Amino acid sequence: MKATIPSTEFTLWRNEHLFGIDFASYTLSHHSFARHFHDYYVIEWVINGADRFYCNGTTYTATAGQLVLINPGEVHTGSTVADNELTYFSLYPDDCTVRLVAETLDIHLPSHFSFQHTLNDKLSLSNKFSLLFDCLRHQYDPLQQEEIFFQCMHELLQRTGSTSEKDILSDKKDTRIKVLIDYIRTHFKKDISLTQMAELVHLNPFHLTRIFKKITGLSPYEYLLVIRTEYARQLLRKGFKVQDAALKAGFYDASHFNRLFCKTAGASPKFFRS
Repeated sequence: MKATIPSTEFTLWRNEHLFGIDFASYTLSHHSFARHFHDYYVIEWVINGADRFYCNGTTYTATAGQLVLINPGEVHTGSTVADNELTYFSLYPDDCTVRLVAETLDIHLPSHFSFQHTLNDKLSLSNKFSLLFDCLRHQYDPLQQEEIFFQCMHELLQRTGSTSEKDILSDKKDTRIKVLIDYIRTHFKKDISLTQMAELVHLNPFHLTRIFKKITGLSPYEYLLVIRTEYARQLLRKGFKVQDAALKAGFYDASHFNRLFCKTAGASPKFFRS
């Protein structure tokens, strides 16, 4: 029996009129993303099909008209369902940009803002994001783009954000994981020893790995690879060659980086760079 070949089509662009936010549109068939996370928010509006994904210990299925809201650092996946083609529109603002948008709209955000619910099916919000997608796709007047964008973000930030000032990791009641994450983020370009990490938080390597994966959804090594891949992605956006971006991010060779990048971005680094 002939194997089905995954198909990915996507467009990625940055809109300078809208705070320099990255936007994307994806059309996927028989495709799945490996577990990963981002240092920015993911706001996804499903156009057609269904997106079945894991996020922080729960599996969801988002269908046409629903919004997927993923916070920075939340480990997640994504996949098509059966033979159905999946199309979605998304934007990726970082924390600083979200706060700047909120300030512009006179909305106060807590010091540790996060979306409360991963799935949102509110019709009024879905309709606004539908208008925003059409507006951007057809390259309407920048003033009109701004008006619709602010309508979307006003309702999104007012109705779906958290009101808690607590940090997500403090809710997990294990500050050792925060120490380890900070360590990985500081030393990701170098070789990292599990033994050194274990000594840092006074755990043996086995228990460290078990606790780390239980809380983050990834092993320390998997977490390190995501950090390196995200950093290399930023370098590609700045024009770095694939080989140079891979080595600068801490990968030993570009082929390893290529495989990981395809699993989380849905395309090769070379295609993404272009």
